[in-house]
Amino acid sequence: MARVLAIDDDASYLESMTDYLRLKGHEAAGATSPPEPEAIVGAYDIVLLDIALDGESGFDWLDRYAAAGVPTAMVSGLADAKTAVRAVKAGAVDVLEKPVDTGRLEVAIAMAEEKSALARSDRAGRDAWLEEHLYVGGSEAMRSLVEAAERGAATSLCVLLHGPSGSGKDPLARWIHFRSRRSSGPFVAVNCASIPGELAESELFGHRRGAFTGADRDRAGCFAEAAGGTLFLDEIGELPPALQPKLLRAIESGEYRPIGADAPRRSDARVVAATNRDLKAEAAKGAFREDLLYRLAQIPLAVPPLSARADDIPAFARFFAARLGGRRFSDDALEYLRRRDYPGNVRELRNLVERALALAPGAAEVDAATLRAIDETGWAPLGGGAGGRAFPLDPAMPLREAKRRMELAYIERQVELAGGSVGRAAERLGVLPNNLSRRLGELRETD
Repeated sequence: MARVLAIDDDASYLESMTDYLRLKGHEAAGATSPPEPEAIVGAYDIVLLDIALDGESGFDWLDRYAAAGVPTAMVSGLADAKTAVRAVKAGAVDVLEKPVDTGRLEVAIAMAEEKSALARSDRAGRDAWLEEHLYVGGSEAMRSLVEAAERGAATSLCVLLHGPSGSGKDPLARWIHFRSRRSSGPFVAVNCASIPGELAESELFGHRRGAFTGADRDRAGCFAEAAGGTLFLDEIGELPPALQPKLLRAIESGEYRPIGADAPRRSDARVVAATNRDLKAEAAKGAFREDLLYRLAQIPLAVPPLSARADDIPAFARFFAARLGGRRFSDDALEYLRRRDYPGNVRELRNLVERALALAPGAAEVDAATLRAIDETGWAPLGGGAGGRAFPLDPAMPLREAKRRMELAYIERQVELAGGSVGRAAERLGVLPNNLSRRLGELRETD
């Protein structure tokens, strides 16, 4: 059942409404004046708010509740169409006319319950995301970056993230959004390098139907989609030069014009951009607008390469391994990872961890010999460590044959770990013994 707060300056009406809600099994509370949003956010699934309160308008409180993410239904003694449209546009779940129709009230409560459940799920997902992507590693470089990003997130200024590929600019951009006042709004990510030049303007600003060949319907564009939230422009250095002044205008004035539109549109999207290029050098040679660079870099943040925070590598490795089933890395494996070079930065480390866990499935923990063999040959030792035989990867081998050999090696290793018993290996793998035995025979037939 739902948690409902009814707000009405008519005490007798309030009493009858809360009595009815409790009779239906809901948790109901009443208030003759609206509480502050901070006092009720997350505490109720829906607020039933009277439009005409004593001395103030319910719409003023609706705006505040909607901004705080409190599901709210408006209640009115005379809910005409104009009032209803205004309330729904302001974020009301529904508009109920007194005397309230009980069937419609239950529908509104059910809708609000679903919205509250989604909000709780989003908050839980956001908190988990923050824990995963931010609090991994404790190097001085990481702490300094996080502190600077925290200060930047609290503002409405543009943020420019610059650093090598794979260093974590995308997660940092999302973290800035989650830590900002816009966290309840959308996060829209655009990779400027992946958009064909002729479609870039439509991608960012949208278009009207018929504006060009193939425009068979209206498109809102990313600036419109990110209204009230954050627009993340990744690889901003790849943005076509002709589009750069239009982007600058959109950021400075909040106005943009969809292709084929008669009038400009407005969006309050906050822009966070990222690049692995030296935009100052690009601007010096005329390849990137200097005024756009200055606007984007109101808060510049340098994301360091993994080599500058090597002490974070063991923490990252443990984190990636935990996400893939909780397997451990031995102390010598963690030291090997810490001393290794990572031209691809955090992305390369994650890929190496995933590959090690996939190619050494039988080992209780991954050791340095396994990692070294993967680096040298592309495969883990089949024996699960330094004493195993390495499985060479032939670059000319067809994919089907490589997959067959890998599957055969994996099953044989499982049988070996089960003391030669196909039955125990099948139980360990969660398959039927006959099916595992048949598959093993099929793989060996072509070996």
